[in-house]
Amino acid sequence: MKARQHYYFFITVIFVTLLLLFAHEFLPDALRKRIFQFPEIDTIGHLTSFFILTWVSHSIIKLSLSLSVPLLIFYGALTEIGQSFLGYRNGQFGDFVADVVGISLFALAKWLYRNFFRKTKVNKQ
Repeated sequence: MKARQHYYFFITVIFVTLLLLFAHEFLPDALRKRIFQFPEIDTIGHLTSFFILTWVSHSIIKLSLSLSVPLLIFYGALTEIGQSFLGYRNGQFGDFVADVVGISLFALAKWLYRNFFRKTKVNKQ
């Protein structure tokens, strides 16, 4: 049952991502320009992608949080440093902070689940 929940979550993430990729085609031009010109879209993308990356590394690849969190923070720092050397991209500290926040949000969600929701479920049985 536990594996099935992971697959449902993964399928939902894929569905929402595809929906977001293609749904902008159906928006009016004025609304599309307002939404996709905000720099916060990039920050939200960093936060979401590192939240999902942490979930994948912990739940599917089965790395412990104590190992995956520092590795993913290091990976986020390396990607921003690497982008600063590219001519068409620029590494931004705000993107790195969004990466760390995404990783931390997953760790917090996992901690809350272990300490509160799991105990409640065990107590009811």
